[in-house]
Amino acid sequence: MKTRITELFGIEYPIIQGAMQWLSKPKLAAAVSNAGGLGTINMTTYDTPEAFQEDIQLLKSLTDKPFCVNLSLLPDTKPDGPIRGFLQAIVEEKVRIVETAGSSPKPFMDILKGAGCVVMHKIPDSRFAHTAQDVGCDAVCIVGYEGGGHPGMAGVGSIVQWPLATERCTLPVVGAGGICDGRTMYAALAAGLDGVMVGTRFMMAQETDIGPNLRQTVINAKETDTVLTQQSIRNALRSLKTQGALDIIEFEKHGPTFDELYPMIRGTVTKAAFEQDDPQAAQIAMGQVLGRIHDVKPAAQIIQDMVAELYEMHQRVSAML
Repeated sequence: MKTRITELFGIEYPIIQGAMQWLSKPKLAAAVSNAGGLGTINMTTYDTPEAFQEDIQLLKSLTDKPFCVNLSLLPDTKPDGPIRGFLQAIVEEKVRIVETAGSSPKPFMDILKGAGCVVMHKIPDSRFAHTAQDVGCDAVCIVGYEGGGHPGMAGVGSIVQWPLATERCTLPVVGAGGICDGRTMYAALAAGLDGVMVGTRFMMAQETDIGPNLRQTVINAKETDTVLTQQSIRNALRSLKTQGALDIIEFEKHGPTFDELYPMIRGTVTKAAFEQDDPQAAQIAMGQVLGRIHDVKPAAQIIQDMVAELYEMHQRVSAML
């Protein structure tokens, strides 16, 4: 396949594995990259820059194909703050593709571009697409409201956000939110996008390190089995409808401050839920597309099935014209 994203990143298929905290590790990322997509590891999974750098090195030992690292930027993140060591690891390991998310990557562009990085910025609202272009990003990823993780506060779904993003910048655009197979990938490309980002489907890859209880919970889930937490602090997170998530929503009704809410939403709570294979113990980021995912497959098979169905959809639509 050939799109602006495959050419920009040097990959076979315009399929990017989402950066899932605690789950997007070298084994999964390498499997995706080796299958022709773009595997990703997530900075927020690591307690220290040294651990982050070690896993970059491990990932490089598992694949000779392109891969990506995700940098999550909070509003008060500064290049000379705690993130400095993580940036240094990216520079030292000569990581070529970096995804930024959260706040504007503008303060980091000189460092990343100086290191020869290709930068894709993830946005929850197409209105920010031109900003990503203005600060020098090479691509943008737009997340629809049905997506897992942080879909923003706009409440606008993928099929509206995707084409709007292509109209508001000239960069290659990747779409996220609701994509799990060839049909949804075809819809994204037909909407004018250059690639897709897939999270929840890869959560159910064999290479993802989660336990049987969580896997079965996802297999049994319907498209209505997600909720939005953290709306009270305007940092909405779409997650599986678990007791942990429902407890957060109930607590938010009382108008807590961030400091009061933080013990319930911090990442280590979700990490413990993964380690204990207790899906009810925390909020677990997941998109509405979980209602269409009912099996566990190797990452390579997920990609092969997506591409095969994509071509089937192309033939079906072509026959109608």
